[in-house]
Amino acid sequence: MSKILSVAKKEFTSYLYTPMAYALMAGFLIISGYFFSVSVLGSRYASISPMLGNAGLIMVFVAPILTMRLLADEVGSGTAETLFTTPVTTGQVVTGKFLGAFGLVTLLILLMMIYPLALDYFGNPDWGATLAGFLGFWLMAGAFVAAGVFTSSLTDSQLVAGVSGVALLLLLWIIDWAGGALGEPVQSAVRHVSVTEHFTDFHRGIIDTQHIVFYLTMIVAFLFLSTRVLDSKQWR
Repeated sequence: MSKILSVAKKEFTSYLYTPMAYALMAGFLIISGYFFSVSVLGSRYASISPMLGNAGLIMVFVAPILTMRLLADEVGSGTAETLFTTPVTTGQVVTGKFLGAFGLVTLLILLMMIYPLALDYFGNPDWGATLAGFLGFWLMAGAFVAAGVFTSSLTDSQLVAGVSGVALLLLLWIIDWAGGALGEPVQSAVRHVSVTEHFTDFHRGIIDTQHIVFYLTMIVAFLFLSTRVLDSKQWR
């Protein structure tokens, strides 16, 4: 566990010295703040649910940009060989890098708490629904980061990793549209893998175990696939 935390700390710290990370965080907060202002002023209702829904779509683009260099850069720069010959397993490296990136995203989500705090000052928001919404958003963001780690493991090009990550997450975001168009039984099957479908209940203030399990399963699955991809590359 200490080795994983060591890798995670190194990755998280490296973000703090990267201007791109600050630019992404600032851009994310500005855009989500815009959606927050528009939804609250337009509806006159003290709810952050519309803002979180739109912020989820923004995270589809932010997560792959944050993670595109994690493994692709190691392979592209030739440092992967050295990294994977140290007394750290591939799984530990992948998990540590994921936690480092997820740590930055968690910090970003904590900064987003300024919006419900502003609502609490001017109005009377439902804190139960608000915290449930943030929990769902945090879990979904974790799944997005894990997906970004996976696409970063597939290539030595940061650009390809970033574009592939966005494409994968967009597919997961809109996959329920196809189910709606094709009808049953496809619609029911698609709902089980739709990230937006599992996020809906959190919006409503409902914390359902099956949704938590879904996002945790996505995280574990993408990290497992990333590890297998990297292990296979070491034997080429």
